[in-house]
Amino acid sequence: MCTIDEKFVRETDEELIAQDVKIHARPIHVAMAWMDKNSIYGDLFDKQVWEPLMEIYRRLYPSGDFSVPAMLEGGVALRDRMYPVRVSVGFGYFRVEPLKAIDIKHEELELIFQHNPEQGWKAFYGVCDLWDFAYGVDDLVKTNSPASELLNNAQSSLSAISRILTGSLDIDAAVQCACLTAELSMKAALRHLGSSDDEIRNFSHHLKKLSDALIAKAPRATDERLRAACTEFPNYVQTRYASHGLTRLELMALAMRAQFVAADAIRRVTDRNMGGEMEARHDCPARPEV
Repeated sequence: MCTIDEKFVRETDEELIAQDVKIHARPIHVAMAWMDKNSIYGDLFDKQVWEPLMEIYRRLYPSGDFSVPAMLEGGVALRDRMYPVRVSVGFGYFRVEPLKAIDIKHEELELIFQHNPEQGWKAFYGVCDLWDFAYGVDDLVKTNSPASELLNNAQSSLSAISRILTGSLDIDAAVQCACLTAELSMKAALRHLGSSDDEIRNFSHHLKKLSDALIAKAPRATDERLRAACTEFPNYVQTRYASHGLTRLELMALAMRAQFVAADAIRRVTDRNMGGEMEARHDCPARPEV
């Protein structure tokens, strides 16, 4: 069997970059192209094909990450810090332990539950929100929902919140991302439920009106919690041009609130409900106020 050469890998890799194929997926595409070109049949991951290919890729991208990316990269707030959360890709039935999804040292998390248990449980339910949102969006997009574009934009805004707030400077942009996350998620749920583009457009950026409309179409036990959360957002338009006046601690609370609203909206139009299932357990307290 002929060995794959670096020139072929480089040329094919450049073509895949132009097609916006992510780095973790490009080696597979290159391997398939190589085997097709040379009329090679059999296992794509045969060591005679795969090992030389990956040696080349590691030379081309010494710091490249070729692992399967997360379903969603978000975060949860603990006190005045945002800790990354990775919602991993899973298949079939598997166990999910929300607290283990938080990128935080075990000792630090233990101290938080010891001295600030409400903060710990907020983070616990925050992970559930991220999980329900990520998998719910994936479910809807896979069914070619008419809300797919809104869902993708909502997910992008949600991920941006944590990226901004994990930093120490220039974090004010998190306000706009939080407002957009809540708005786009509720609009996506309404669009999936049959609301027209004109109807959705008429809501503008009014989160309370959006929540009322969504509750009317898809009521749930969390109706009042959603309504209350949507009254606690700053004005989306005004904060574009004037200072929002929020402290770092308040920005963290806003981020968690936005993630709850987004997840609650998606839970109303999918079967995803880790948050509700956890809250119904005898060993989990009621969800703290969002």
